Amino acid sequence: MRFAFLTVSFAVGLAASAAGQETAPPLPTPDLKPPRSFTIFFDHAGPQIPEEAQSLLPQVAEIYTRIGYTAIKVECHSDNVASQAINIPLTEDRARRIKTELVRYGVPDAAVTAVGLGYSDPVTEETPETAVSNRRCVIDLT
Repeated sequence: MRFAFLTVSFAVGLAASAAGQETAPPLPTPDLKPPRSFTIFFDHAGPQIPEEAQSLLPQVAEIYTRIGYTAIKVECHSDNVASQAINIPLTEDRARRIKTELVRYGVPDAAVTAVGLGYSDPVTEETPETAVSNRRCVIDLT
């Protein structure tokens, strides 16, 4: 239905223009930039980047380079199964591993900030079924 409205609007604009009347400004075109935020979910108690996420990191590096972003922030979080004394080093290790991969794919080392936050910012209430939502690394391009 929106398409029909745009067609009618355009036709009315042409008729008004032909009659010497002012027309409405053109509609904005959508901004079709690639995503600038990515999330990787981790298995319990392991720092290894999941196999299904391995193909994401070269894509992130390519988007960073192609679009001209200037910085990447990697923030890793954990579930609450272990203490912060265990979770913070674990999430720091995950963040370092992601940074290492991004640098390997061409992102300058100085452009990537990697932080492990442990269980400090859960996105969902922790249950055995939802814990994976909190075991995540968020990669933001700016």
